[in-house]
Amino acid sequence: MADKLNHCPFCGETNKIHIRRQGKHAYRVICHNCGALGPYAKVEEWHRDKFIAQGQAKKLWNRRINNV
Repeated sequence: MADKLNHCPFCGETNKIHIRRQGKHAYRVICHNCGALGPYAKVEEWHRDKFIAQGQAKKLWNRRINNV
């Protein structure tokens, strides 16, 4: 899995992209330049590890970029 978040597909921003917690049990990537949101990645019962959910959020964001 890539360590770096890809640019925003809507505004092209690269420096204002961050993984943020959403509620108690989910993470998503957010572009603070234009407000674009990546898909939710939940902390699942079977792993309960926030780093896995953060990695999944990053993977979903980067895959989304490649499909646009």
